[in-house]
Amino acid sequence: MKEQATAIALVALWVLGWGVGGSLIDAGLIGAGVYDLEGGQVGTLITFLLWSLLWGGVGLKLWRRRGSGGSEDGSNGTGAP
Repeated sequence: MKEQATAIALVALWVLGWGVGGSLIDAGLIGAGVYDLEGGQVGTLITFLLWSLLWGGVGLKLWRRRGSGGSEDGSNGTGAP
């Protein structure tokens, strides 16, 4: 049960980080004048896609690390492969 709660917490934190991070990046780029919302939302779409790929990679790395228990040999300590 503890592993399930840890997994749920990890996913919830990942989603929160993805949403907040993407919004902050988007707001910063709009504020810096890189693009604006008046000319369409292509800039926002590009930001969304790039941030999603980057943050998705971070999430995948954390998920794999969680599954391996952070050990060097990749085992999760349960005796299962």
